[in-house]
Amino acid sequence: MNEISALPPRDAGLDPDDPASVFHLLSDGARAGLAGALVTIIDIKGGAPRALGAQMAVLEDGRYCGYVSGGCVESAVAGEAIRCIRAGAGEILRFGAGSPFIDIKLPCGGSIDVHVHVRPEAPIVDEALRLLEARAPFSMTFSPGEGKAALSPGSGARERSEWRDGVFHRHHHPLTQLVLIGEGHELVSLAQLGRAAGLPVHAFMTADAQSPIVARSGAAVTPVRGTTLPALPVDPFTAIVFLLHDRFKESALLEAALGHEPFYIGALGSRRTHAMRVARLAAAGVSEDRIARLHGPIGLFGPTRTASALAISVLGQITEARVRLDG
Repeated sequence: MNEISALPPRDAGLDPDDPASVFHLLSDGARAGLAGALVTIIDIKGGAPRALGAQMAVLEDGRYCGYVSGGCVESAVAGEAIRCIRAGAGEILRFGAGSPFIDIKLPCGGSIDVHVHVRPEAPIVDEALRLLEARAPFSMTFSPGEGKAALSPGSGARERSEWRDGVFHRHHHPLTQLVLIGEGHELVSLAQLGRAAGLPVHAFMTADAQSPIVARSGAAVTPVRGTTLPALPVDPFTAIVFLLHDRFKESALLEAALGHEPFYIGALGSRRTHAMRVARLAAAGVSEDRIARLHGPIGLFGPTRTASALAISVLGQITEARVRLDG
């Protein structure tokens, strides 16, 4: 038995919620001369903790990353994927109810079918990483009967992974990005919480005092001078949050921000403050449909009395909005 075959499946320790992790592992394996497999959920019966299209990457040395369940079958899936890699042929495998692996159960009682695509082509892996780095959505197609996979740039925010004409389409969308505009402890707490959750954060700060703290959290920091808003890195998977107490400055900056198309935009303040904000925006000629997109007061619950509680409440509301976007 060679050294590689003697190693048991083991989690590589990469972030399973980051869609780039599976491609990073496959890329790292290829550079080390290790064959790999991309594992994708292509069907779900009953309940399942992960969505259709959830993926794992597995290397022939036993390392894997990603989730296709809640952590209860990943090692077994990796073991079967390694078998497929050695055989040089992909397979569709069922885990859970109706599976031939009778000793491997899903606690939810349902079943998942996973497609094991062995030895994905290096150009596809490299292009996936490039697009994910650029926050550019894309789709991958899998033809299990032919053992083929392909990548196509572009995927609408509301497109879902699905079967079409015997081909499985897996849509890849970037992580939620936070664009925070303002200053103070509320912005610091939300930036820190967003980074702790593994999200990209861009802070556009109207005061310099706490910029170093925000930068140390790993967020990108851009100073904002006066009432002119710099160009914002906004895409359909971005949430914009205003955390300002200067209402005059906020109004001018909000008018510019409402010209973007994020999936979420909100501003700090009470119900009374928000009513006054809406009136000012309407008086400035901002359209009703643009104003209606603005969340206020922000957060799932409130009122909150600390910056950390506000951050948790707001990130929860943003997450809820992203879940609705993803369907």
